Amino acid sequence: MGRLQDKVALVTGASGGIGAATVRALHREGARVVAADVTTGAGEKLAAELGCTFSKLDVTSEQDWKRVVADVMAQHGSLDVLVNAAGIEGDVVHGTPESTSLAEWRRVMSVNLDGTFLGCREALPVMKRRGAGSIINISSTV
Repeated sequence: MGRLQDKVALVTGASGGIGAATVRALHREGARVVAADVTTGAGEKLAAELGCTFSKLDVTSEQDWKRVVADVMAQHGSLDVLVNAAGIEGDVVHGTPESTSLAEWRRVMSVNLDGTFLGCREALPVMKRRGAGSIINISSTV
């Protein structure tokens, strides 16, 4: 029996990198994992391999967040862990301020910052009602 036996975990950015590794680790520890990503192919494949759930989620969309959290609650009855691992680099990381457009800057900030904020905002009320929960916000750079 794992440390997270029967806990329900929602992981964003689950189609690759840190998100996919997190899905695997939580699953290995016994969690019921909902893998979420805007990119469906790799995420659906991972979910099928592990026997967990996949949910399409654009982390920049309030409506998507509301839908996914409602679906998690309907399917599992709780949300114990949220891992915000979705993130993009875009041209911001490899460019310079002079070469990065404002639109590109806003796109990256929307995924990396707004997405994390929206996830916390939707998960917190559910966790507060239960009196427990963990939110893990991850960032990285290459």
